[in-house]
Amino acid sequence: MTAQRVAVKLFADPDPAVPVELSPFIALFHRFIQEGSVEGLLIDVADYAHVPNGPGIVLIGHDVDYAVDSTGGRTGLLVTRKRYANLSLADVVRDTLRKAFGAAVAIEADGSTGLRVSTRSLVIQLLDRLAAPNTDEAYEAAVKEVEPVLREVFGDADLEIARTDAGDPRKGLAVAVTVSAAGAVDAVALLARMGGAQRTAPVAASSGPESWEISAEDLKKLRDEAADFVLIDVREQEEYDAVNLGGTLIPLGSLGERMGELDKGAHLIVHCKVGPRGAQAVAALRGAGFGNAWNLEGGIFAWIDRIDPTLPKY
Repeated sequence: MTAQRVAVKLFADPDPAVPVELSPFIALFHRFIQEGSVEGLLIDVADYAHVPNGPGIVLIGHDVDYAVDSTGGRTGLLVTRKRYANLSLADVVRDTLRKAFGAAVAIEADGSTGLRVSTRSLVIQLLDRLAAPNTDEAYEAAVKEVEPVLREVFGDADLEIARTDAGDPRKGLAVAVTVSAAGAVDAVALLARMGGAQRTAPVAASSGPESWEISAEDLKKLRDEAADFVLIDVREQEEYDAVNLGGTLIPLGSLGERMGELDKGAHLIVHCKVGPRGAQAVAALRGAGFGNAWNLEGGIFAWIDRIDPTLPKY
Protein backbone atom coordinates (compact mmCIF):
# COMPACT_ATOMS: atom_id res chain seq x y z
CA MET A 1 0.00 0.00 0.00
CA THR A 2 1.40 3.41 -0.99
CA ALA A 3 -0.72 6.36 0.16
CA GLN A 4 0.28 9.75 -1.23
CA ARG A 5 0.18 11.36 2.21
CA VAL A 6 0.43 9.91 5.70
CA ALA A 7 -0.30 11.85 8.90
CA VAL A 8 0.23 11.22 12.60
CA LYS A 9 -1.73 13.14 15.24
CA LEU A 10 -0.56 13.28 18.86
CA PHE A 11 -3.28 14.62 21.15
CA ALA A 12 -2.96 17.44 23.66
CA ASP A 13 -2.32 16.35 27.22
CA PRO A 14 -4.20 16.07 29.49
CA ASP A 15 -7.45 16.85 27.64
CA PRO A 16 -7.60 17.39 23.87
CA ALA A 17 -11.18 18.68 24.17
CA VAL A 18 -9.97 21.80 25.98
CA PRO A 19 -9.35 24.65 23.46
CA VAL A 20 -5.75 25.80 23.03
CA GLU A 21 -4.70 29.40 22.34
CA LEU A 22 -3.35 29.21 18.80
CA SER A 23 -1.77 32.64 18.28
CA PRO A 24 1.55 31.79 20.05
CA PHE A 25 2.19 29.08 17.46
CA ILE A 26 2.56 31.65 14.67
CA ALA A 27 5.71 33.11 16.19
CA LEU A 28 6.93 29.68 17.30
CA PHE A 29 6.63 28.15 13.84
CA HIS A 30 8.40 31.12 12.26
CA ARG A 31 11.25 30.52 14.73
CA PHE A 32 11.28 26.88 13.74
CA ILE A 33 11.84 27.94 10.12
CA GLN A 34 14.65 30.30 11.06
CA GLU A 35 16.36 27.84 13.40
CA GLY A 36 15.71 24.55 11.65
CA SER A 37 14.21 23.23 14.88
CA VAL A 38 12.23 20.44 13.22
CA GLU A 39 12.91 18.19 10.27
CA GLY A 40 12.09 19.05 6.68
CA LEU A 41 12.46 21.85 4.17
CA LEU A 42 10.25 24.46 5.87
CA ILE A 43 8.58 27.17 3.81
CA ASP A 44 5.86 29.24 5.50
CA VAL A 45 3.22 29.49 8.23
CA ALA A 46 -0.52 29.51 7.53
CA ASP A 47 -3.12 30.78 10.01
CA TYR A 48 -6.48 28.98 10.03
CA ALA A 49 -7.34 29.86 13.63
CA HIS A 50 -10.58 31.48 12.45
CA VAL A 51 -11.93 28.08 11.34
CA PRO A 52 -13.81 26.36 14.20
CA ASN A 53 -12.43 22.87 14.88
CA GLY A 54 -10.14 23.33 11.91
CA PRO A 55 -6.50 22.98 10.89
CA GLY A 56 -5.34 25.72 13.27
CA ILE A 57 -1.81 26.97 12.63
CA VAL A 58 0.17 25.12 9.97
CA LEU A 59 3.93 25.11 9.43
CA ILE A 60 4.12 24.31 5.73
CA GLY A 61 7.07 22.38 4.37
CA HIS A 62 8.13 20.84 1.09
CA ASP A 63 8.08 17.28 2.37
CA VAL A 64 6.27 17.60 5.70
CA ASP A 65 3.70 19.87 7.34
CA TYR A 66 3.33 20.49 11.08
CA ALA A 67 0.08 21.81 12.54
CA VAL A 68 -1.63 22.48 15.83
CA ASP A 69 -4.91 21.01 14.69
CA SER A 70 -8.37 20.99 16.29
CA THR A 71 -10.26 18.94 13.72
CA GLY A 72 -13.07 16.97 15.29
CA GLY A 73 -12.89 19.07 18.44
CA ARG A 74 -9.71 17.31 19.61
CA THR A 75 -6.58 19.46 19.67
CA GLY A 76 -3.23 17.95 18.92
CA LEU A 77 -0.01 18.06 16.93
CA LEU A 78 -0.68 16.87 13.38
CA VAL A 79 2.34 15.94 11.27
CA THR A 80 1.69 15.16 7.60
CA ARG A 81 4.36 13.48 5.48
CA LYS A 82 4.23 13.99 1.71
CA ARG A 83 6.44 13.71 -1.40
CA TYR A 84 8.21 10.53 -0.38
CA ALA A 85 8.37 8.77 -3.75
CA ASN A 86 8.18 4.98 -3.49
CA LEU A 87 8.86 4.34 0.20
CA SER A 88 6.82 1.57 1.79
CA LEU A 89 3.96 2.45 4.12
CA ALA A 90 5.95 1.06 7.05
CA ASP A 91 8.92 3.33 6.24
CA VAL A 92 6.71 6.40 5.86
CA VAL A 93 4.87 5.73 9.12
CA ARG A 94 8.18 5.23 10.94
CA ASP A 95 9.52 8.48 9.50
CA THR A 96 6.33 10.42 10.30
CA LEU A 97 6.29 9.15 13.87
CA ARG A 98 9.87 10.27 14.38
CA LYS A 99 9.09 13.71 12.97
CA ALA A 100 6.04 13.95 15.23
CA PHE A 101 8.02 13.05 18.35
CA GLY A 102 10.76 15.49 17.33
CA ALA A 103 8.25 18.30 16.87
CA ALA A 104 6.61 17.50 20.21
CA VAL A 105 10.00 17.69 21.92
CA ALA A 106 10.78 21.02 20.22
CA ILE A 107 7.41 22.57 21.13
CA GLU A 108 7.59 21.47 24.75
CA ALA A 109 11.25 22.50 25.09
CA ASP A 110 10.39 25.99 23.83
CA GLY A 111 7.58 26.31 26.38
CA SER A 112 6.06 29.49 24.94
CA THR A 113 2.77 27.87 23.89
CA GLY A 114 2.08 25.73 26.93
CA LEU A 115 1.15 22.78 24.71
CA ARG A 116 2.06 19.32 25.86
CA VAL A 117 1.13 16.19 23.94
CA SER A 118 0.50 12.65 25.04
CA THR A 119 2.43 9.73 23.55
CA ARG A 120 -0.23 7.33 24.82
CA SER A 121 -2.85 8.20 22.22
CA LEU A 122 -2.32 8.83 18.52
CA VAL A 123 -3.99 8.40 15.16
CA ILE A 124 -2.28 7.40 11.92
CA GLN A 125 -4.16 8.74 8.90
CA LEU A 126 -3.73 7.49 5.33
CA LEU A 127 -4.76 10.52 3.29
CA ASP A 128 -5.35 8.91 -0.08
CA ARG A 129 -8.82 7.53 -0.77
CA LEU A 130 -7.69 5.95 -4.05
CA ALA A 131 -4.69 4.01 -2.72
CA ALA A 132 -6.10 3.60 0.79
CA PRO A 133 -9.91 3.51 0.70
CA ASN A 134 -11.80 3.18 3.96
CA THR A 135 -12.58 -0.50 3.48
CA ASP A 136 -12.04 -3.62 5.59
CA GLU A 137 -9.49 -4.95 3.14
CA ALA A 138 -7.46 -1.72 3.08
CA TYR A 139 -7.54 -1.48 6.87
CA GLU A 140 -6.25 -5.02 7.28
CA ALA A 141 -3.48 -4.37 4.76
CA ALA A 142 -2.52 -1.13 6.51
CA VAL A 143 -2.40 -2.71 9.97
CA LYS A 144 -0.24 -5.52 8.62
CA GLU A 145 2.40 -2.93 7.67
CA VAL A 146 1.90 -0.47 10.52
CA GLU A 147 1.70 -2.80 13.53
CA PRO A 148 5.35 -4.01 13.33
CA VAL A 149 6.49 -0.37 13.30
CA LEU A 150 4.39 0.39 16.37
CA ARG A 151 5.84 -2.64 18.16
CA GLU A 152 9.32 -1.49 17.22
CA VAL A 153 8.66 2.04 18.54
CA PHE A 154 6.74 1.22 21.71
CA GLY A 155 8.60 -1.96 22.63
CA ASP A 156 6.79 -4.29 25.00
CA ALA A 157 4.00 -1.84 25.84
CA ASP A 158 0.45 -3.13 25.46
CA LEU A 159 -1.10 -1.54 22.39
CA GLU A 160 -4.75 -1.20 21.44
CA ILE A 161 -5.07 -0.75 17.68
CA ALA A 162 -8.48 0.17 16.30
CA ARG A 163 -10.10 1.57 13.19
CA THR A 164 -11.82 4.96 13.21
CA ASP A 165 -14.85 5.91 11.09
CA ALA A 166 -15.15 2.33 9.88
CA GLY A 167 -16.70 1.99 6.47
CA ASP A 168 -17.46 5.68 5.95
CA PRO A 169 -16.26 6.44 2.38
CA ARG A 170 -16.32 10.17 3.13
CA LYS A 171 -13.61 9.67 5.74
CA GLY A 172 -10.03 8.69 5.15
CA LEU A 173 -8.64 5.43 6.44
CA ALA A 174 -7.27 5.93 9.95
CA VAL A 175 -5.76 3.74 12.65
CA ALA A 176 -6.13 4.76 16.29
CA VAL A 177 -3.43 3.60 18.71
CA THR A 178 -3.62 3.60 22.51
CA VAL A 179 -0.55 2.74 24.58
CA SER A 180 -0.94 1.24 28.03
CA ALA A 181 0.02 3.48 30.94
CA ALA A 182 2.53 0.90 32.15
CA GLY A 183 4.42 0.97 28.86
CA ALA A 184 4.22 4.67 28.07
CA VAL A 185 7.38 6.77 27.74
CA ASP A 186 7.76 10.44 26.82
CA ALA A 187 8.54 11.92 23.40
CA VAL A 188 12.21 12.50 24.26
CA ALA A 189 12.73 8.80 24.96
CA LEU A 190 10.77 7.74 21.87
CA LEU A 191 12.74 10.14 19.68
CA ALA A 192 16.04 8.78 20.99
CA ARG A 193 14.78 5.22 20.48
CA MET A 194 14.12 6.04 16.82
CA GLY A 195 17.54 7.54 16.20
CA GLY A 196 16.44 11.19 16.30
CA ALA A 197 18.12 14.07 18.08
CA GLN A 198 16.59 16.86 20.15
CA ARG A 199 17.07 20.26 18.53
CA THR A 200 16.82 23.25 20.84
CA ALA A 201 19.05 25.60 18.86
CA PRO A 202 20.32 25.73 15.28
CA VAL A 203 23.57 23.79 15.02
CA ALA A 204 24.65 25.86 12.05
CA ALA A 205 24.35 29.08 14.04
CA SER A 206 27.16 28.11 16.40
CA SER A 207 30.52 29.71 15.77
CA GLY A 208 32.38 27.30 18.05
CA PRO A 209 33.63 23.77 17.38
CA GLU A 210 30.16 22.38 18.22
CA SER A 211 28.99 23.58 14.81
CA TRP A 212 30.78 20.60 13.23
CA GLU A 213 30.95 22.30 9.85
CA ILE A 214 33.38 22.38 6.96
CA SER A 215 33.42 24.88 4.12
CA ALA A 216 32.95 24.16 0.43
CA GLU A 217 36.64 24.97 -0.03
CA ASP A 218 37.57 22.37 2.61
CA LEU A 219 35.47 19.76 0.83
CA LYS A 220 37.12 20.58 -2.50
CA LYS A 221 40.56 20.20 -0.91
CA LEU A 222 39.62 16.79 0.46
CA ARG A 223 38.41 15.73 -2.97
CA ASP A 224 41.51 17.07 -4.71
CA GLU A 225 43.69 15.13 -2.25
CA ALA A 226 41.62 11.95 -2.76
CA ALA A 227 41.09 11.85 1.00
CA ASP A 228 39.26 8.91 2.54
CA PHE A 229 35.77 10.17 3.44
CA VAL A 230 32.14 9.33 2.78
CA LEU A 231 29.89 12.02 1.30
CA ILE A 232 26.24 11.70 2.35
CA ASP A 233 23.40 13.63 0.73
CA VAL A 234 20.40 13.97 3.09
CA ARG A 235 18.03 15.66 0.63
CA GLU A 236 15.08 13.99 -1.07
CA GLN A 237 15.24 11.87 -4.23
CA GLU A 238 13.80 14.58 -6.47
CA GLU A 239 16.39 17.07 -5.23
CA TYR A 240 19.18 14.57 -5.82
CA ASP A 241 17.88 13.95 -9.34
CA ALA A 242 17.96 17.70 -10.03
CA VAL A 243 21.62 18.11 -9.03
CA ASN A 244 24.06 16.17 -6.87
CA LEU A 245 27.72 15.86 -5.91
CA GLY A 246 27.84 12.11 -6.27
CA GLY A 247 27.30 11.37 -2.60
CA THR A 248 25.31 8.51 -1.12
CA LEU A 249 21.64 9.51 -0.91
CA ILE A 250 20.20 8.95 2.58
CA PRO A 251 17.24 11.33 3.02
CA LEU A 252 17.12 12.86 6.48
CA GLY A 253 13.86 11.07 7.21
CA SER A 254 15.56 7.71 6.59
CA LEU A 255 18.78 8.39 8.45
CA GLY A 256 17.73 6.84 11.76
CA GLU A 257 16.92 3.48 10.23
CA ARG A 258 19.93 3.48 7.88
CA MET A 259 22.70 4.36 10.32
CA GLY A 260 23.60 0.68 10.39
CA GLU A 261 24.89 1.05 6.82
CA LEU A 262 27.58 3.48 8.00
CA ASP A 263 30.92 2.88 9.72
CA LYS A 264 31.14 4.71 13.05
CA GLY A 265 34.87 5.14 12.52
CA ALA A 266 34.55 6.70 9.06
CA HIS A 267 35.05 10.36 8.16
CA LEU A 268 31.53 11.44 7.16
CA ILE A 269 30.66 14.65 5.36
CA VAL A 270 26.96 15.43 5.10
CA HIS A 271 25.22 17.97 2.91
CA CYS A 272 21.71 19.14 2.12
CA LYS A 273 20.50 22.09 0.05
CA VAL A 274 21.55 25.06 2.19
CA GLY A 275 22.66 23.63 5.53
CA PRO A 276 19.96 23.05 8.21
CA ARG A 277 19.05 19.48 7.29
CA GLY A 278 22.72 18.58 7.13
CA ALA A 279 23.21 20.09 10.57
CA GLN A 280 20.34 18.01 11.94
CA ALA A 281 21.80 14.88 10.38
CA VAL A 282 25.25 15.53 11.86
CA ALA A 283 23.76 16.18 15.30
CA ALA A 284 21.90 12.85 15.06
CA LEU A 285 25.00 11.01 13.81
CA ARG A 286 27.23 12.39 16.54
CA GLY A 287 24.58 11.61 19.11
CA ALA A 288 24.64 8.01 17.85
CA GLY A 289 28.41 7.72 18.19
CA PHE A 290 29.67 8.87 14.78
CA GLY A 291 32.41 11.11 16.15
CA ASN A 292 33.86 12.25 12.81
CA ALA A 293 30.71 13.55 11.08
CA TRP A 294 30.69 17.03 9.55
CA ASN A 295 28.19 19.24 7.78
CA LEU A 296 28.91 21.13 4.56
CA GLU A 297 28.29 24.76 5.51
CA GLY A 298 25.69 26.26 3.17
CA GLY A 299 24.93 22.89 1.56
CA ILE A 300 25.16 22.13 -2.12
CA PHE A 301 24.22 25.74 -2.95
CA ALA A 302 27.45 26.92 -1.30
CA TRP A 303 29.36 24.42 -3.45
CA ILE A 304 27.65 25.76 -6.57
CA ASP A 305 28.22 29.40 -5.60
CA ARG A 306 31.89 29.05 -4.65
CA ILE A 307 33.25 25.95 -6.37
CA ASP A 308 31.25 24.89 -9.43
CA PRO A 309 28.79 27.49 -10.78
CA THR A 310 28.11 25.29 -13.82
CA LEU A 311 25.83 23.12 -11.70
CA PRO A 312 22.13 24.07 -11.71
CA LYS A 313 20.22 25.40 -8.75
CA TYR A 314 16.62 24.37 -8.13
